[in-house]
Amino acid sequence: MPAEVRPGLNGAMGFLGKSPVARALHELVGQVAPIDVTLLLTGESGSGKGVVARAVHAASRRHAGPFVTVSCPVLPRELLESELFGHERGSFTGALRSHAGAIERAAGGTLFLDEVGELPAELQPKLLTVLQDREYRRVGGSETLRADVRIIAATHVNLRERVAARSFREDLFYRLNVVPICVPPLRERLRDLPALCTHILARIASARGTEPVSMSADALDALSKHAWPGNVRELENVLERATLRAGTLKVLPGDLPEEIRDPLERVAESAGAALPIDVFRGCLTLRAVELFVIERTLAACGGNRAATARRLGVSEKTIRNKLRRHGLGITSPSSPR
Repeated sequence: MPAEVRPGLNGAMGFLGKSPVARALHELVGQVAPIDVTLLLTGESGSGKGVVARAVHAASRRHAGPFVTVSCPVLPRELLESELFGHERGSFTGALRSHAGAIERAAGGTLFLDEVGELPAELQPKLLTVLQDREYRRVGGSETLRADVRIIAATHVNLRERVAARSFREDLFYRLNVVPICVPPLRERLRDLPALCTHILARIASARGTEPVSMSADALDALSKHAWPGNVRELENVLERATLRAGTLKVLPGDLPEEIRDPLERVAESAGAALPIDVFRGCLTLRAVELFVIERTLAACGGNRAATARRLGVSEKTIRNKLRRHGLGITSPSSPR
């Protein structure tokens, strides 16, 4: 590792886990972080592109400088131009004082352009000038300023398709795509779930000033079966909610949101019942299996819906809805109030 590189790369990248794809990403970031080149991070929303960008900054020669983020879709074109490049006093209505843009504020550090694919067409030539000539002007300004920043851009859209559709400049794409890095979705790195959960749960506890909780094996198993369309961001939200529901220092399956749980498999385990094919007369449909395991568990609990719900790791409302859906009514007794 070059002397200029900050030695804390492993700590900064620890959030990425140890699966094969995470290790490959870790190695690539370790190679490019010391080199002051432009990076283009691609990947689905919530996959952790911002985390990777911060890790690159932390391990770069610019680590002592600022890390400034601009989200391109958030602001309208006029405000985004001012946010990026700054403006001079009186350059437009409401410009009562001069304003330093993100490029100026990030001097000596890193500028992270999130969702750069949404950059308006009118601003793309100005960003291209920054990348080519390392120069820019404030809105309404005549002085040419130097851009002493490393630019890391991120997008969840296919910029090559945007170029083909002529909504994104081809020359800008190639200036951004000097070193492309694909951040994998969470479903491709499920081996990282335990490490990710430990990291997120510790961060939640620190923010709340509470003792960290851990994940039960059954809860982790349930998480590993989810598709995670929202990626790591969705995992963070799930754990935030689960820790609020957890009655102990361990997250159990019943603490997880209903869409994460897989009650059918837990039913078979908790009821100790196999699911014989002949019971279903050769029709092993999901609906048939669900009805079978709910009936078996309900019978094992003496018809008590609340006890049935606890054993299956779902809410009592879910049991009532499923009974009604299967045409069984809701005459089974519930727990005493």
